[in-house]
Amino acid sequence: MDLHSLRLFLRVAELGAVASAGRDLELSPASASARLARLEETVGFRLFHRTTRAVSLTADGAAFLPFAQQAVELLDAGVGALSGQGAEPKGRLRMTMPGSFGRRHVVPALTAFLARYPEVELDLRLSDEVLDVVEGAYDLIIRNAPLADSSMVARRLAADERLLVAAPGYLDEHGRPETPAELAEHRCVVLGDGDRWKFEDGTTMTVPRTIVANDGEASRMLIEQGLGIGIQSHWNAGDELQEGRLVQVLPDAPLLTESAIWALYPSGRLVAPKVRAMMDFLVAHFTQPTWLQAG
Repeated sequence: MDLHSLRLFLRVAELGAVASAGRDLELSPASASARLARLEETVGFRLFHRTTRAVSLTADGAAFLPFAQQAVELLDAGVGALSGQGAEPKGRLRMTMPGSFGRRHVVPALTAFLARYPEVELDLRLSDEVLDVVEGAYDLIIRNAPLADSSMVARRLAADERLLVAAPGYLDEHGRPETPAELAEHRCVVLGDGDRWKFEDGTTMTVPRTIVANDGEASRMLIEQGLGIGIQSHWNAGDELQEGRLVQVLPDAPLLTESAIWALYPSGRLVAPKVRAMMDFLVAHFTQPTWLQAG
């Protein structure tokens, strides 16, 4: 599997034509077709559907595409580093991040990133489920959960303080709990399977699963509507707390915060310029998070 064949594969995928891609790389149509055939033999599956009119990626080819892009970009970065020529950030950057955090705090910042690095293309996956950074061929992953994977290199972006919150109307109707134990008598909005609420003093409460949601923003909206007490990250509820739409519950019994917000990439890998640029941008962007400024 040589670099020239990978470049050809990427160019064919972009243009949808073997002859045109080969011409761009100074290959005859016959040589280009032969290279692609050898590459398919090497990887063990077909990369393209071929008709007389067009060439398109197979499902396997589409799955292989981001790995080929990473390989070519990293080899280019390695050559640039050894030759003393720093490569400019460019190419497709595949990122995944929690949906709520991404929509609220990452996506609005990307205009500034792309203005600085116009040759970078972004492929974003926003999900509150933890996705596999290697299996998904992600260049960079943002997580707000405890880190358990030692195969990842992590840079801390910001704290992730968790608070118990409720709408003022809910507390007016149902009363304000005075101790963690009293939560058992309240309606609770639970995120995913997180119904065991841990406190800094060592107390752990299994709370009623009155309403369960798998999305942080959805759970905050349910709490705002007065449907129960729930846990919210400060970054997700800072504005609502400042404006009085939510209030903190049990402020004298703080929750145990076991996570932070991290940017991660697989270890043992040369860091491509586009990844390093995004990492540095995010670290600088979250030096003074907007939710702390608001709070």
